[in-house]
Amino acid sequence: MIEIKNLTMRYKNGKGVGDINISVDNGEVKGLLGPNGAGKSTTMRSLMGFLIPSQGTLSVEGINTIENPVEAKKIIGYLPGDPQLPQNLNSKSLFKLGADMRGQSTDYAMELAEKFELEVDQTLKELSKGNRQKVALILALLHKPKALILDEPTSGLDPFHQRTFFEIVKEFANNGAAILLSSHIISEVEKVASSFAVLKNGKAIYDETYEVFKNNAQSNGKDLEDAFFEFYERN
Repeated sequence: MIEIKNLTMRYKNGKGVGDINISVDNGEVKGLLGPNGAGKSTTMRSLMGFLIPSQGTLSVEGINTIENPVEAKKIIGYLPGDPQLPQNLNSKSLFKLGADMRGQSTDYAMELAEKFELEVDQTLKELSKGNRQKVALILALLHKPKALILDEPTSGLDPFHQRTFFEIVKEFANNGAAILLSSHIISEVEKVASSFAVLKNGKAIYDETYEVFKNNAQSNGKDLEDAFFEFYERN
């Protein structure tokens, strides 16, 4: 389970997030929605312990991610919004490094590479943006973590491999993983998420199941995208 309680993290310019409360149960996929600057990445980086909040309790499977970052990271698969990977190594070597650091084999990484149709012997600088994103995703997944924290995971992926990604996410959820993934596109999140939270100006303004949101939108005669954009049209 992923728990974010009363998270407040402010940058020097005053921006950031304030009093965020979000939880993700085991087996649940929760979308974290909002436009650029809404606070999605700040929330995720705080949860990972890369930013130190001024207030709040953040935990995964009961492990406080700020107080026990090493233990927490053993069971988390994290994809940052801007993965920075060594450009002169090939994917196969990176998977070996990642697996060795976690005491794992590369079997699952290579299985995922095949699903994503990734050429593992090319160096990263030879790969397209979409293929580099596949590498970063596989590095986040190769140890079969109990929780996934994925920031804009489909960035650069073509529709075919987006579908592959969503199938993998569903497999993790079916196996009991708690999954928090961010996006600014509701039509993307609806393919996989059972619930979602909406951020606006660093605040969580909505957190509900997808079914409730869909039913409310339909009862108001709106499609999902129009209903979502309404959050940002309100004062």
